[in-house]
Amino acid sequence: MLPSFPKGAMSCSTTIAPLKAARIAARCRLPSKRRLQMAARGSLVRWVSMLVIACCIFEGCSTLDPVVRRRMEQTRAIIEGSDERFAPTVYRLLERGVDSAFLWHAFHHAATAFLPPMLRINVTGFLRKVDYSHNWSDASIRACRAFLDSNRALLNRVERDYGVPAEIITAVLWVETKFGRVTGTNHVWSVYATLATADQPENIRANRAAYRDTIADPARLAELDSLVEVRSKRKAAWALGELEALWQMSRDSALDVLALRGSWAGAFGLPQFIPSSYLRWARDGDGDGRVDLFNLADAVASVANYLRSNGWSSERRAQEAALFHYNNSRDYVECIFRVAELLVAR
Repeated sequence: MLPSFPKGAMSCSTTIAPLKAARIAARCRLPSKRRLQMAARGSLVRWVSMLVIACCIFEGCSTLDPVVRRRMEQTRAIIEGSDERFAPTVYRLLERGVDSAFLWHAFHHAATAFLPPMLRINVTGFLRKVDYSHNWSDASIRACRAFLDSNRALLNRVERDYGVPAEIITAVLWVETKFGRVTGTNHVWSVYATLATADQPENIRANRAAYRDTIADPARLAELDSLVEVRSKRKAAWALGELEALWQMSRDSALDVLALRGSWAGAFGLPQFIPSSYLRWARDGDGDGRVDLFNLADAVASVANYLRSNGWSSERRAQEAALFHYNNSRDYVECIFRVAELLVAR
């Protein structure tokens, strides 16, 4: 078990007094070079703090891997003046090869902020069932029919090109954002930068505390505690991948990725693509040379390409699988089919 470090260790100065340094070293029992390197690859904030303190105490020490030392120094330089809770995210993105200049710009962007609610909803949101029934109300179906009629030429062209029915595309865009009326207000970079810290001990504890007062069964609590830890680790790793995808988007497209706003899951645009989905399946639907998911033609083509690329065919089972890939929810998939079927039956 690696030692914990005092809060604020990330701001440690390289001019620590010898006596203070000795006390810290004695209390923490600084680990071997091998454990330092393992700690650097870990995800806990105290691991990063430990490395920074070690670097402060042993300034110039030859036992610390130069690559690890350099990455620690970059992390400190990037995080200075930003929120220290982002330190694990910065370190791990550097480890993945994300450009340090881009990271400095991203973590000092005016919109970047640590968003604790994103940790809760992304990790424990599965405890609440989503109600999709409003999507097939009479008013909803009338809105979908009006959209179909207004955009028939575009939808028919995309249906010919990709083999995905216009009614399915319409249903997806309606359920996701009501044809662009509700695309989300969360700063996408901040959502993922925060979620990448979901596996930090303090964040796991906070998520576990959220349901403590509502569940009396000890066995159920133990089951949920285990599940939350697993989900926290998986969500943190996923968020890092999406941050890396945003960096890639900033290099490959004209989009200002740090200006993107979207859902609590970091999805954006009319079809609510996450960054990695944008890189793989987003398409230019109007031939202007840009792929903008807030543009209707691009959004329609991108939904169709996503579903076709993930197995959409004339068989119901393949259609279900493609929609499950879009949103891994039985209720969501059934909702899309129900809306589409009501549109066909008009």
